[in-house]
Amino acid sequence: MTASGSGALRVGAWSFSATSDVVANDAMIRQGLREAAASGVQILLTPECSLPGYPGAVRSDLGDVDSCALAEREDALLRFAEQHGVALVLGTAAGDGHGGWTNDAATLATRYRKRCLTPGDTAHFAAGGSATVITVDGWRCGLAICYDLRFADVWADLHRQQVDALLVIAHMAGPDPDPGTKAAVIPAFCAVRAAEAATPLVFCNTAATDRWLDSAVWDARGVRLASRADGLLVCDLQPRTALAPWYAALRTTYLARL
Repeated sequence: MTASGSGALRVGAWSFSATSDVVANDAMIRQGLREAAASGVQILLTPECSLPGYPGAVRSDLGDVDSCALAEREDALLRFAEQHGVALVLGTAAGDGHGGWTNDAATLATRYRKRCLTPGDTAHFAAGGSATVITVDGWRCGLAICYDLRFADVWADLHRQQVDALLVIAHMAGPDPDPGTKAAVIPAFCAVRAAEAATPLVFCNTAATDRWLDSAVWDARGVRLASRADGLLVCDLQPRTALAPWYAALRTTYLARL
């Protein structure tokens, strides 16, 4: 358990409204990285598909995106983040080798491919199949994307890998067939995912005007600590051992039941 004996982790969520202009999105992400570095952020999240723009929302599809050029921009952004002392979790997409795309959270060391696709996603993406964990300053951080929030097996797979924090990127915006329902239910999912195994959760959403909820952070109790509609949200995650021993005992019980 890495974080159990270490200090706080300063996390950032950079919420902005991506467009179909990859160059403009790249520039916005670089702006967020500069602000994050100036604020001492150790790891920065961007919204889902924030580099290419989310298909079905800000662009019709990914047909006009050059996958090789996109990959080069990804690499340059991840290196730029490294130069600024920030670990970047970048919302992007990648060619799947079969003429399709995957919906990804890319980091310098690895990438996570969204496992749980919405019906709309299936028109654009192939699903990933495995959990992904990165280590940042002694914290083991599990990655997830948007719709993954609803599926308990995704989170169980991460907890089997002894994660200390949960990092979720999303593009949760657009029409709600039951107006107001998602705005109420999705924060509850975030709180539950944090509380069920006493693991803090960072949620980075788009800043689109029709978003269902703002970016936010929940601690290991499932208590929301901070939120922000757009721009840079900064919050210090505390290891669960900073809380009452009951929370560490809860996690031990949870892991024993997996």
